[in-house]
Amino acid sequence: MIGEQQRRAEVESRVRQELERIDHYRLPVNPVRVANRLGIEVYAVTFDQSSITGMVQTKGGNAEIFVPESASPYRKRVAISHELAHYILHLTKEGAVKDGRMQDWPIDLFWSKEPAADASEDWILEIEANWFAAELMMPTEFVREEWTRNPSIQSLARVFDVTEEAIGYRIADLDLWVPAANRR
Repeated sequence: MIGEQQRRAEVESRVRQELERIDHYRLPVNPVRVANRLGIEVYAVTFDQSSITGMVQTKGGNAEIFVPESASPYRKRVAISHELAHYILHLTKEGAVKDGRMQDWPIDLFWSKEPAADASEDWILEIEANWFAAELMMPTEFVREEWTRNPSIQSLARVFDVTEEAIGYRIADLDLWVPAANRR
């Protein structure tokens, strides 16, 4: 759908703008460093509810991101990137940070490429945050460039400091993977 494609392009453009603005457009992208350069503190904590996968909280212009202490390093990177998205896309409007809190439950960075026509606004915010996180950790232009140089899932996982599953989804999402039977 054109509307969703345009919305996704805008979200991904916002990632590139933020990385350029804070001069952190290099690999692998470190979401903690990105958060810190935006003035956001990141904490690994034990949540009262073990099903919470991340949270961003803003008050009086200050922001904090919380991720589960028990999560794997890769999972923390996803959660921090996802919460950065909520901060930049949903809690910051026209340069002003509004007070608020967004809390996430078991998330999957690759739930859906596009929101369904009848998706709730909350669901759309989550999908936008997933788009943002994917673009933050695996920027399209770098994925395309690296894939052209060395089309190896294992190699790209190391370059981008993500799981092989994550880069595999990203390669598929960007329509870069061509089955061996179809290569010429």
